[in-house]
Amino acid sequence: MAQHGKTHTSRTALLFVVVVCVVILLLEAWTAWRAREVALSESTTDASNVALALIQHAEQSIKEADIVLETVQEHLDHEDRSASARIRTHDFMIRSVASLPQLAQLTVVDEQGRTVASSQQRMVQTGSPVQDDYFQYHQHRRSDRPFIGQPMRSHVTGQRTLTVSRRINHVDGSFAGVIVAEIDLAYFQRYYEQFNIGPHGVILFGLTGGSLILRRPLLADMTDRSPAMSEALRKHMEQARRGSFAMRSERDGVERISCFQQGEAYPIFTVVALAKDDILEDWSRHVWVRGIGVVLLLAVICFGGKRLVVLVAGRERAEAQAIAARQELESLYRTLEAQSQKDGLTDVFNRRYFDAALAAELARLNRTGESLSLMMIDVDHFKQFNDTYGHAAGDVCLRQVAAAISTVARRQGDIVARYGGEEFAVILPNCHPGSAQGLAHRVVQAVRGLEIAHERSPMGVVTISVGVASLASGKSLLIEPRELIDSADGALYRAKEEGRDRAVQRPFASAAAPAQKATEDAAKSSLQAASGAPSDYLTVR
Repeated sequence: MAQHGKTHTSRTALLFVVVVCVVILLLEAWTAWRAREVALSESTTDASNVALALIQHAEQSIKEADIVLETVQEHLDHEDRSASARIRTHDFMIRSVASLPQLAQLTVVDEQGRTVASSQQRMVQTGSPVQDDYFQYHQHRRSDRPFIGQPMRSHVTGQRTLTVSRRINHVDGSFAGVIVAEIDLAYFQRYYEQFNIGPHGVILFGLTGGSLILRRPLLADMTDRSPAMSEALRKHMEQARRGSFAMRSERDGVERISCFQQGEAYPIFTVVALAKDDILEDWSRHVWVRGIGVVLLLAVICFGGKRLVVLVAGRERAEAQAIAARQELESLYRTLEAQSQKDGLTDVFNRRYFDAALAAELARLNRTGESLSLMMIDVDHFKQFNDTYGHAAGDVCLRQVAAAISTVARRQGDIVARYGGEEFAVILPNCHPGSAQGLAHRVVQAVRGLEIAHERSPMGVVTISVGVASLASGKSLLIEPRELIDSADGALYRAKEEGRDRAVQRPFASAAAPAQKATEDAAKSSLQAASGAPSDYLTVR
């Protein structure tokens, strides 16, 4: 019977294809994940480096402005108050602003907030700075360190500036005014524009006190005021001087990786925040391209794998069908062989098989010297039975007789065969004359015990006549099957002559076995003396 569905090999092939596809997907997923982590890590490192560069630039710019302030302070402290001294100080301030691109204005104001010197060609009195944070700081605190004020619009130029200021003292140490350097925030803006931070990236420059000085891109609400830094940034800066963190902006909803750096010399900080979408843009494009390639590859593998599985399954089905066909042919051959060996009517072996089996047993007898007996059986008055009851009843009778014989000759190796018509033969390997005679008697009784009615028989029932020929030993004797059959036939004829319904045994005699014949004659004489039968036969009813 052909096997349907996928067999073991085709299932293995299918499993192999699935495992290959899964492994490719897992490797691709792991590669994509690693590439994403590397992209984020490298971008974080780059952002940290940019934040470091920005804070160094800011501190350097403030330091240069502070050096100018210190120099002006020394001029005011050590030079006299003459007109020439004031001119030298004024010229130095002009040159300093011209040489330093970040400086927008230098101004000296007295304790009343009046301008006493500036980097302008012509000194002009502008708005009083007494309310500005740097003036208030120096007025109430005596400090030798510079003060960085909140971003503001210059009273002179109107630009957004960052003030760096120092206190001027009278000889007695009291407050005498302020020297202030205004750093143009556009200078930082131009510098920050040089860095590629992506379309959604942000650069922040601010004071650690909490306010922002500058933002790129500049927001509309930062033109006149400085908004405070976010709480998340404040908390991270309280914990470390530098670091990074990821958060989603409350202002625009963009998720960014922010790297911050605080100044070493001044209370300032810089932040470089790169949008994750910008960082992962190239990665996403690469993943999409690779993903399409992997999908196409998997499609090819699946198509080829499916074809392979179909071919393997087809081959297996063909092999299974071939095996099933071969098994069916073998079964049919065995059936035909059995049918060729069996008689179709009685289901015992046929004449052909009997002839081959008898020849084989005689050959074995010639090698081993063991005993062998042969029974020839004939149904008594069977022609009259057919004439009386019909051939169909005759067929039934023959089947019953064959079955009865088989119930007696049932040892392993016993062969019951239909010799022809109503005649049967039984080969009894390893069966001595005495045992053979006993079996023949039981066969006669078994058939008689069937009690098959036969009104034209003197016994009134179907009976049989049995002739037995036995070889007590046949080693090295070349005995032909015909000789043994003739000997059993002779005993069968003797049984019929004596009145049928009996078994007659005749010891086998062969010209090739005179010594054996003498032995059998002695055995026959003893049996004859016991039974009263003629010397050449032993009859059992």
